[in-house]
Amino acid sequence: MASPGGSPGSPGRPGGDGEAEGASDSRSLAELRFAVIGTYVADCFVNTARLPAWGHEYEARAIRTTPGGKALNQAVALARLGAQVAAVGAVGDDGVGQDVLGALCRERVDVSWMDVREGAATSICLCFVSDQGDSAIMWHIDDDVAVRPETVRGAASAIERADAVLVTFEIPVPAVRKAISAGRRSGARVVVAPAPLLADPAGAASLPWDQVDVLVPNENEARALLASGEDVPAGQLAGALSRELGVPTVAVTLGAAGCALHAAGESHLYPAHQVDAVDTTGAGDAFTATFAAHLTAGASGPTAVEAAQAAAAWAVQRAGSHASMPAPASQ
Repeated sequence: MASPGGSPGSPGRPGGDGEAEGASDSRSLAELRFAVIGTYVADCFVNTARLPAWGHEYEARAIRTTPGGKALNQAVALARLGAQVAAVGAVGDDGVGQDVLGALCRERVDVSWMDVREGAATSICLCFVSDQGDSAIMWHIDDDVAVRPETVRGAASAIERADAVLVTFEIPVPAVRKAISAGRRSGARVVVAPAPLLADPAGAASLPWDQVDVLVPNENEARALLASGEDVPAGQLAGALSRELGVPTVAVTLGAAGCALHAAGESHLYPAHQVDAVDTTGAGDAFTATFAAHLTAGASGPTAVEAAQAAAAWAVQRAGSHASMPAPASQ
């Protein structure tokens, strides 16, 4: 089965030492700082041959719970690359919240900027995984653990020190807007992963896209963001989004078809490598974090895509969400 891209081996680092190849202003990943703004939850994985139907009862292959969420996965992926990472989000003061914070701490992610909400229950996301490795996800974030604009303001110090700020669409639109603006004011590279799709398309249209440096959607998310509604071929989506939103660098992941990249005014399609998928749940997060890390370190767009595709291929061959994020090449 095809992965979202990359080779089946360890993703490693360009140049072998964490520095970008062919860039005069390259930096070591270990000296970079990132702030990752989004939701930090628990993922409940249900391995099943088929999705449940109303009124029916099935026995699952396995059921397990682990810390997760797109922001958590990306924070872990960045930390495993050797970067310095600050998590910005909210959990409840329950046992699940403590598990989430504990997992981040074990990965050397700074949790100083995480809100722990008294009397609130940390959110749980349901992830159904088929025998073929495909996934279906159901999620809901209660208001009492939602990321708010004041959550972002409270993390101002972490954002001001960051070389890049990663933002997901798991949080309410006002918080997304605040995160983008805060990142731009600090001079950080602003990276947006527009997942999951917003229920209100007008919310996405209202965002300050002119303040976004990098956009990393999948094909469905890319098409949802195109206000023009054009039937754009998949390989041209990155360029179409860049022109419409004014975001200079856009990487659209296309599953088995690879990745469409628009950077430095040019668009190219990078084919996927073939790997046997076990679980595709965290592939997009592995791609986004690795792509952002290598761009921020000074790599070219194509070099960053190659590293990101390898990270995604690594992730789909392993079960779980944050557990499947690529480990350092030395491990």
